Amino acid sequence: MKQVLLIGDSLRMGYCETVKELLADRAEVVYPAENCRSSTYIRCSLFNWSQLCDSTRTAVVQFGCGQWDTAHFDGDELPLVSLGEYTNNLRAIVRHLREYFPGAHLIFATTTPMNPAGIEMRNPRTTEDIRRYNEAAKSVMAELSVEVNDLFAAAEGWSEDSFIDYCHLKPEAYRALAEIVVRRIAKHL
Repeated sequence: MKQVLLIGDSLRMGYCETVKELLADRAEVVYPAENCRSSTYIRCSLFNWSQLCDSTRTAVVQFGCGQWDTAHFDGDELPLVSLGEYTNNLRAIVRHLREYFPGAHLIFATTTPMNPAGIEMRNPRTTEDIRRYNEAAKSVMAELSVEVNDLFAAAEGWSEDSFIDYCHLKPEAYRALAEIVVRRIAKHL
């Protein structure tokens, strides 16, 4: 059976089980048990996570990051990962994914927007910052011929009723994202 690897932060963690269930008859869906955090963390951890899969059976890798990258930890003036570092990390991630999974179709998932209610948080970030990083990521992916699954666009109009806090979603919203992810991945199985 073909394999699908999902890499991403807590948003991925919110939909990965549903993706696994929905694709159970078509592919083995694999993902790290942990939150994959930022682009820097993904870049540093990618080799270990690649060991979760059989590279000869991995048909699709969907990866995404941005929430942690854009966060201003403890209110710092600068985000955790600068935009330049973010795009450099994305290029390295794609390069390594192609090395580890030469036959896999790569998909980059954009980061979803923040709760429009503007809930205060310890490590703030804004939808505007996320949009800026997503646009930069889309440019990098176009340059590298990597497909984009625009989860930001899918969730952009969602009301605060879809959220449980500043960025995490209610089960029905995660289900909606999972269905979008499954439709995109299924095209390549």
